[in-house]
Amino acid sequence: MYKLFLAFIALTALLAAEATMVKDSRHGLMWEDTPHVRETKVTQPRAKEYCSELKLGGFDNWRLPTIHELLTIVDYHRVSPALPKAFSYVEDESFYWTKTRVADEDDAFWGVNFKRGASSKASQYYDRYVRCVRDLKK
Repeated sequence: MYKLFLAFIALTALLAAEATMVKDSRHGLMWEDTPHVRETKVTQPRAKEYCSELKLGGFDNWRLPTIHELLTIVDYHRVSPALPKAFSYVEDESFYWTKTRVADEDDAFWGVNFKRGASSKASQYYDRYVRCVRDLKK
């Protein structure tokens, strides 16, 4: 009976962890999907640091996405948010950081606003949202 109880607890923990991540098998990526992604704004350097320190679902290899990776989760058939229904947490009116630097500006990085899925740039010193990613194969 005790072993069955422990198995139930382990399964519950696993299912709860899965609910905090979204797998994108098409692009080979796994996305953070926690309340943090819509509740906390940080500068771009802090966003990069947050992702590198994130431990979620038994994984510790999270990172800030590139602009190309972040655009793969835009759903252009939806608005407010322009994000697949698999994601539970999003602040659809605001900018999400990437690690992709703007080519001609030393302190600017690209990001995505999920209201309509538009990309734009911002100074690294502004507070914006962050959604971490990891490769499924690693």
